Amino acid sequence: MTQHISPSTLICTDLAIGYQSGIDLSVDMKPIGLSADMRRTWNGRLVNLADPAFRLYQIGISSGEGEIRAPALSRLWPGVEFQLVPPAELSDMIAPGGTSRTLQRTPYIPSIRVYDLAFNAVPFNVAGKVITLVSPAVTAVRIFFRGVYDLTVTEPWSVNTRASRAEVSWTLVSEETGGAA
Repeated sequence: MTQHISPSTLICTDLAIGYQSGIDLSVDMKPIGLSADMRRTWNGRLVNLADPAFRLYQIGISSGEGEIRAPALSRLWPGVEFQLVPPAELSDMIAPGGTSRTLQRTPYIPSIRVYDLAFNAVPFNVAGKVITLVSPAVTAVRIFFRGVYDLTVTEPWSVNTRASRAEVSWTLVSEETGGAA
């Protein structure tokens, strides 16, 4: 039997994206609204009073043109939890003289790349969320990685079928589940 692999780099076993799906996905990733509670102090300084526990992401996935089959959406109702590795990268940095950084999200290990400002690869080790350089950074060092997200569906998904073109389009919106200690 021939194995058909999706052209998408999105990883999610619950969606079962495969042959004839994931053709041209768009992923919209942004902080949730509750991550900001911006107020002015008595002297006019702008501060964020939101609890840091709300520094979570909303992640929306939409199909593009050429999609023939929608993924397995039928069990992803609002409130259902699932795990996702989107193609979107996060970045972080290690300051000159530094040797390690604890990332704010669990990284998808094969996606981690570490470069100096001239974009030369920098040797590193990883343990969980901690990136450790083999030697102290001479200049600022950039870390690029794809996160592993525990999500909860927040809106009903939608599927639109164009029968005459044998195409579907679909959308799924979720937010990080949060609540980690």
